[in-house]
Amino acid sequence: MDQKKKILIVEDEKELMKLITFHLVTSGYDVLSADDGLEALEISEAKPDLIILDILLSGLDGWEVCRRIRQNPRTKNIPVIMLTALAEVKDKLKGFELGADDYVTKPFSPRELLVRIKRVLLRAENKTSSCHQIVKVGSLEIDGAEFTVKREGQEVALTEKEKGILRFLLNNRGVVLSHNDILDAVWGQDNIVEYGNIDVHIRHLREKIEKNPESPQLITTVKGKGFKLEC
Repeated sequence: MDQKKKILIVEDEKELMKLITFHLVTSGYDVLSADDGLEALEISEAKPDLIILDILLSGLDGWEVCRRIRQNPRTKNIPVIMLTALAEVKDKLKGFELGADDYVTKPFSPRELLVRIKRVLLRAENKTSSCHQIVKVGSLEIDGAEFTVKREGQEVALTEKEKGILRFLLNNRGVVLSHNDILDAVWGQDNIVEYGNIDVHIRHLREKIEKNPESPQLITTVKGKGFKLEC
């Protein structure tokens, strides 16, 4: 991890706070903490990279905290993982409707939580690409702000999933990305897709952007590992 990600834990159970903090610090994250909703909102103004949010807090509950985070222009894009004992479907749906990026129920596995944190951060990085200028990749011109793609001056019509894959490859240019990396970054919660369908989407993308899709020069395959966008 080139730069430590800062994670805000909002939890009023002290022992659970210690447990989560231990696993996050051990995994290389910086940790901020709050044990009530108002304090969480104050700390969120410092724009942590992710918030782990309990719902059953004293005073301002997690539902309202999440709602205010999403309403605040400074904090609206911070990923939120709800971590709660409320396990009914209606509660999960409410969490996602309020803008939570993931929903984990107690009791939980710290290892699973770490995996979910990694996935949510990965998706967030893919959504907030730093590429806001015109980027040239071979014969392609990619507008990072609108994410429009032109090949030899002609705009290429891409599906949302194709855009998501290409954006993720562009954000990690030169890095080999596995099927699971792409699945987590592009499909996220909506990950009901068969493993082999990633190859289908890559093939369709190549047909649109490669001069010779049968011998791709832009999106190459690294046998047994995945795909990468050539530098």
